[in-house]
Amino acid sequence: MNLPGAVTIVLALAGGADDRLLLCKPEVLGDPAQAHGEAVAQAAGKLPGKFLDYGAVCKDAAEGARAAGRAGLGHAVVSKAEGTPAGARFQLVLTDVPLQGEDEEPVEPGRVRAQRSVDVKPGDDAVPPLKGALKDLLKTLPPKPGPDPQHVAAWSVAGVGAAAIVAGVVVASQADDAKRKAQQADDPASYMRQRKKFDQLKTRSNVLLGAGGAAVAAGLTWRFAF
Repeated sequence: MNLPGAVTIVLALAGGADDRLLLCKPEVLGDPAQAHGEAVAQAAGKLPGKFLDYGAVCKDAAEGARAAGRAGLGHAVVSKAEGTPAGARFQLVLTDVPLQGEDEEPVEPGRVRAQRSVDVKPGDDAVPPLKGALKDLLKTLPPKPGPDPQHVAAWSVAGVGAAAIVAGVVVASQADDAKRKAQQADDPASYMRQRKKFDQLKTRSNVLLGAGGAAVAAGLTWRFAF
């Protein structure tokens, strides 16, 4: 079994339509030193594959929706970061892009789907609470039709790993059989032949079990952590 090759194929199949959200650069109000506007992009970076950084400020939900539409995305997050002596206050707004399909009912341009506010005290790290707020916004998105390609790919990686573990157990059994035959050999040539076979099978079993365990762990982490 070519485990790395199988995993590569699965990862390639995980592509498809880009369902990321456009992330507008936050509009900074008040004291920039207290606002920490950069924390929004840093928090989004903790959610890989979820956001496309626009790199520019969107003044309102409608502007964010238009920018997302030009990028071929269905949603945008527009934000404000206000710096005050009491700390930073962030306002995150998730907006929809009007649907264009003939059989789809269009939505109001820049319609606000959900919003979250985050207050951060001076000296506190704004990234963790902003990451939580962004995850909350993601939960408000409509369900995707059919299975999530990312979930399918994650389970596929875990499945490849499980298959490798099963193969490793089978090869380990073959190695034990070769070891038993070596111990029962009546002549040096037979002993050396079976001993060499045991060493080869044992090495192959260890590789399969190690790679399989790593793939299962990677697949489960991909599925449940992201």
